Amino acid sequence: MNFPRYICSHLVRFRNGGKESVANLEEIWQAGAILECEEPVEEGSRGEVRIESAFFSGKVTEIERHEFGWRVQLEFSPLTPWRPEVFRPDHMVEIARPSESP
Repeated sequence: MNFPRYICSHLVRFRNGGKESVANLEEIWQAGAILECEEPVEEGSRGEVRIESAFFSGKVTEIERHEFGWRVQLEFSPLTPWRPEVFRPDHMVEIARPSESP
């Protein structure tokens, strides 16, 4: 089953490699998220996201370094999937699926 993905903008606490930093949540879906980080992140490492009272843990599956830092994809653990009832990001907009595009 395909779950919707959302573009968003929300500051979160990201823990990776024993360090905690602030990151920007750029996208979120049931099984993962994309973060913009200023600190280096290692692919395959464990990561945790804390947002208000919500908590998501998982594995870093993709990293893209760019001029301003790192774009990090985090695959959530099946034990901590995202649900909008638990946390709803600021400025959340659903991304159209290819079959839904005009």
